[in-house]
Amino acid sequence: PAPSFPSLPSSLPPSLPFSLPSSQRAHPYITVLGSDHPLDVAMTVVVTGAAGRLGLGTALALRRAGRRVVGLDRPGTQSCPAAAQLDAFHTCDLAGDAQATVAKLQEVFAGADIVVHCAAWPGPSASPPPAVSRSGRACADVGIGLEDTSPVALLRDNMAMTAAVCDAAVASKVKRVVFSSSGFAVGWSHAGPGVQGFVPSSLPIDESHAPRPFESYGLSKAAGEAVLDTAARTALETSFVSLRFPNIIKREKWDSVPWAPPTTEKPLPFLMWAYAHEDDVIDAHVAAATLGDVAAAPGSHEVYIIAAPDTRFDIPTIELLARFVDTEKVDIRLSGRSSILSSAKTIGRLGIRPRSWADDAATAQLASPSKGGVAALEARLDPQLEHFSLDGFELESGITLGPGATLAYRVYGAPPNRSTGRGLILHPTSFDAVHIEVDEEIGPGKMLDSTKHCVVVVNMLGNGVSFSPSTSPTYPHARSSYPPRITVADNVRAQAAALQARFGGASSDCQGAAKRQRTSSNDVKLSLIYGYSMGALQALEWAVRFPDCVERVAAVCGAAQCAPINDCFLLSLEAALCADATWCQGTHGGSGFFQTTPHKGLKAFARIYSGWGVGAKWYEEEAFKRFGFSSAEQFVRDSYEAGFARSDADDMLAQIQTWRAADVSREHGGDLAAALGRIRAQTVYIPCDGDRYFTVAAARREAALIGPRLARVATLESPLGHRAGDPWRRPGAENEASFIRDEVRRLLEGST
Repeated sequence: PAPSFPSLPSSLPPSLPFSLPSSQRAHPYITVLGSDHPLDVAMTVVVTGAAGRLGLGTALALRRAGRRVVGLDRPGTQSCPAAAQLDAFHTCDLAGDAQATVAKLQEVFAGADIVVHCAAWPGPSASPPPAVSRSGRACADVGIGLEDTSPVALLRDNMAMTAAVCDAAVASKVKRVVFSSSGFAVGWSHAGPGVQGFVPSSLPIDESHAPRPFESYGLSKAAGEAVLDTAARTALETSFVSLRFPNIIKREKWDSVPWAPPTTEKPLPFLMWAYAHEDDVIDAHVAAATLGDVAAAPGSHEVYIIAAPDTRFDIPTIELLARFVDTEKVDIRLSGRSSILSSAKTIGRLGIRPRSWADDAATAQLASPSKGGVAALEARLDPQLEHFSLDGFELESGITLGPGATLAYRVYGAPPNRSTGRGLILHPTSFDAVHIEVDEEIGPGKMLDSTKHCVVVVNMLGNGVSFSPSTSPTYPHARSSYPPRITVADNVRAQAAALQARFGGASSDCQGAAKRQRTSSNDVKLSLIYGYSMGALQALEWAVRFPDCVERVAAVCGAAQCAPINDCFLLSLEAALCADATWCQGTHGGSGFFQTTPHKGLKAFARIYSGWGVGAKWYEEEAFKRFGFSSAEQFVRDSYEAGFARSDADDMLAQIQTWRAADVSREHGGDLAAALGRIRAQTVYIPCDGDRYFTVAAARREAALIGPRLARVATLESPLGHRAGDPWRRPGAENEASFIRDEVRRLLEGST
């Protein structure tokens, strides 16, 4: 049976955001990232399902954006409104004979640049899975209309359509395929949360959560994404984007939310708690089609979630969760009415900020323009993020920070309680890292066990989450007024003030705290400071500056100062960035800044870093092949270039200045032995034998100055070099992860 399509509105949709000039759009990040690498403005886009509401809305928005749009839908739709309003219109039974369908699609796709695939059975079957029907657990009202077709037919048709469209697009050398997937692929079910219903292991759900379909529609969308994944492995000139969105609220029904919250007597499928405005979903399709490498690089498949920032209920999400699931068994990182789905990647990469039914302060904050690296943008949206004001904080340079400057941190687990043995662990971030990227080993039963300790991850100043060039309202010109150099010691003093205010019961007056934290007086006791790379620089600064406050230090691929070879490496990175034509040199002693994203500078930066960030054996012995890379070139391109392309150059320059100035002996007349001699913490250095700039020799030299009673060196052998100290999200680095985990646990347990 041919898929059914919703009836078209009697009048055309109102003007959408993408009908506006770029200067008037409410999506500022598109201007920052997208305009640097847009796909051809004169492109031809084919939209399948163009007679349906979503397909037509997307097609018309693309036309308003200046694209040539070709519509495609099932036979019998030739006289639909879309046929007259688009540049061309074709019909084809996408679920018909496979060979004939692909041949027809190749005719339609000839000369096309982009294919946006919206055609599908648009929702779950009215027939629940047999076991759910027998159990009687299916919701009496799932909140949406269901499709009057069998689950088998729905699955067959949707999968066949997506496979045919994908194959024909690749054969026709289309540059990008945008797949209208669904948030339901994550785990929508006919039953409410619980038995036979979807219950996530952690919240919010982001793109890293693997689909867990509970019925045929979600399975058809998950399978469609798998089709694109498969194609991306060989179609190296085509990029692929999948858009996952929950139930769409039509613009004329926007006033129907909020809904009455579900109850145990009248449950609602879990994914129905999330929602999205029709125009936001359309805008996401347009952005996915028109943005260049920002949305997806050739040969890659990117997935994006588009959902409102809250649920459709006027009730705290955690309170609602408690009605249906054991919240102790779910890793929940939500506050207020926060959505169960995270759109942070969509906000950062596509520039789309989904709207909410509520016009409150939280939504207004989400809608405000933001600049910075992609990871930093996502981290700023963490509802559990806390900020300590640095208004009045005096830096070592004598500069006093003003209103708006904050230190951002995240607390994992209950507060410390020394009387019960519950300690406090501090984990500072490293270069170009934010707190959500370093929390892999934090949680129940993990290396930094949040059931035994309170763990605080603090964002380093300059990283795009704490006070940074990119957090200023005058960005990108903010770096011209950003302090020329914020030191590691400045970071540590600010961290001490924040922890004292948060856990020590002291006043949060920052000016007073800044003066107090120049001494070793601090009521807060740290069971452990765990630091990797620049995090280790901060950890050792802590141990020297506040020797009575730090019990243990784990310095992973790091040291107490920036060595000459390290400084040489950093200067080369700085030179590569600032050689870009977008660099504007500062005057009268002020810092310079980048007028726009320095793509060439970032690429050169990444190329240099790729020669330092891993060990020589990585290339000499082709160790990269064990980690899934076919060649050194692919590794550099897909790992370093792709990674730093998403970073903020001004923020990285600020962090480089902090790194270069790192030296615990600064306040001790340059006497490193005198400085390290102040340390009273049990300290383990975990260098890697292949690290090019934080060397094993330096670790051994510093450990000797601390003394064998307190310090030891555990050398990690790995071709990963410096990267070996950050193995947590690197498939293939399990041995490195196990080594670090064992050494840290040994340190915490007090064994030698």
